[in-house]
Amino acid sequence: MTGRQIVSIKRQIKGAEMARTRKLLYAFRSESDVEGAKLARPVFFRSFMMAEDVQSEVHAHPFIQFHYAREGALYVTVENTSYIMPACYGLWIPAHVPHHVHTASEVFLESVDIDPDFYAASGGTPELKLVAVTDFARSFIHHATQTIPEFYDEDGKEGRLVTSLLDVLNDLPEARFGMTWPTAPALQDMCQTISESPDQPHLMEEWAERVGMSPRTFSRHFIKETGTTFGNWKQRNRLLQSIMLLRQSKSVTEIALMLGYSSTSAYTYAFRQLFGVSPTKFEAAPLPPSAVLHE
Repeated sequence: MTGRQIVSIKRQIKGAEMARTRKLLYAFRSESDVEGAKLARPVFFRSFMMAEDVQSEVHAHPFIQFHYAREGALYVTVENTSYIMPACYGLWIPAHVPHHVHTASEVFLESVDIDPDFYAASGGTPELKLVAVTDFARSFIHHATQTIPEFYDEDGKEGRLVTSLLDVLNDLPEARFGMTWPTAPALQDMCQTISESPDQPHLMEEWAERVGMSPRTFSRHFIKETGTTFGNWKQRNRLLQSIMLLRQSKSVTEIALMLGYSSTSAYTYAFRQLFGVSPTKFEAAPLPPSAVLHE
């Protein structure tokens, strides 16, 4: 058998597995996220594939949602805060909170929908929070999405597994990968441009002139709307984008060039200043809670 034939067979197998997986995953989807709908059981599991660069409308759910990307990366925007979600991170979204989802790559999404009354009765406190998903929690979530049916036995083994999983998810460490965006339209457009071209210098004086403000007035307005300086916002935005690239197996050198750093060492230094660890250590394992985002 030739090498080309082997590659062809591998592709056919992978395609068949993907088709089978998507067929299986589709069976777990339902209309339970329609506003006002009620879950069939206190907890509902969904998993499905999302294509790259897919954007949802701003929407809300009548249930608490644990939004988790098993593979790939996405952004979730809630009000004026944008959360960067690489693989192995999850976002708690309380019921009735409007949010917007944008995929940065192909995403294998595994979500847990939870009835608010059930969550409260189990001792949970709903809050908007990004968390690092441990290997154990990752395996537990995947097991649940693949094996627990929509109409599971609440008083049986499946019900006990669901309760145990919620305990595990509630104990996951917080990861502060959020970016506060300004609300003024001109500053929003500016920040969008900066996010789309992080390799450019984007000098404050030039942007102040473009939005019709003096540098001093611009600086004051920007801090008021975002809680940080223009320079710190740019740096944080670049470094958070670099997390996505690290999870896509880009090299540190590639990332430094893509984000406009003068050298690999300059990027590594900035990364360590913000996160407390080097990019290579972050790539090897998720950050511990104490190492997340030093201001």
